[in-house]
Amino acid sequence: MKKEGAKKETREALITAFWKLYREKSIEKITVGEIAAAAGYNRSTFYEYFYDVPDVLQHIENGIVEDMQFGIPDDDRLPMDEVVATFERNADALSVLLGEHGDFSFFFLIRKRMRDAFAELAEKNGVPLTFELQTEIEYHVAGTTASLLMWLRMTDRPSAETYLSAVRSVNEAGTERLLGRLRCEG
Repeated sequence: MKKEGAKKETREALITAFWKLYREKSIEKITVGEIAAAAGYNRSTFYEYFYDVPDVLQHIENGIVEDMQFGIPDDDRLPMDEVVATFERNADALSVLLGEHGDFSFFFLIRKRMRDAFAELAEKNGVPLTFELQTEIEYHVAGTTASLLMWLRMTDRPSAETYLSAVRSVNEAGTERLLGRLRCEG
């Protein structure tokens, strides 16, 4: 049991060292040696846990994606509270991943997961995804992800409740219209 704890501690130290470096420079400029040294280990220790530097990033991204539950619940509400809670739990990592040195493909993966949730709702209700409906979905996804990113990057970020209140006041009618269309109501 103690050995498992030590392994987890070493992995976390390597991830923390990666984050310190990734906050300051792009992944292409980070070396295995830098990560290992910053964590207090040698290169061979790094390779016991990760294949290469991009593997560390992939491990982190996979953990965040697993945490994201963008599916539409049975009552067909948008789970905006859950989406924001996920973003808030992962705020530090997301602000780096979606920042200047971040992984642009990760941003598109998040957007795809959100689009897929809308598509699942349409399919569930037998609504064809026309070009117009796909455009409306994309508009909502783009606005949501852009506003979430703005919120995450704020140095004195307001609470999730404040953010949700602002989004709802801006977007309530549009979201209800979209959900109505996806439910075959209009």
